[in-house]
Amino acid sequence: MKNFYKFLKSLLFISLWLILSDFLIEKYWNIIHLEYVDYNLQIIFFKEYWFDIEKFLLGFDIGNLLEKWLIFLSYEIPKESFKYFPIYFVLKSFWIKN
Repeated sequence: MKNFYKFLKSLLFISLWLILSDFLIEKYWNIIHLEYVDYNLQIIFFKEYWFDIEKFLLGFDIGNLLEKWLIFLSYEIPKESFKYFPIYFVLKSFWIKN
């Protein structure tokens, strides 16, 4: 019976946290990322030396590849970490308690 209550608490927490985190991500994460990260780092990729590097690499656009990696590293990974790390730590504390 004790495990059943832990399971219900876990299910309730996961449901509420995912709803809350989805709301926060939709409302604030995109704005914060665009304003403070994306706009400041996009300046790097608007330089003309990327065209010279592309010519040197025989048409391989490494600037575009780096830009996509930067977006992934600065947007997707922190967003998913914000969503799932609290679930891991709270559930760990729920199930380890006697």
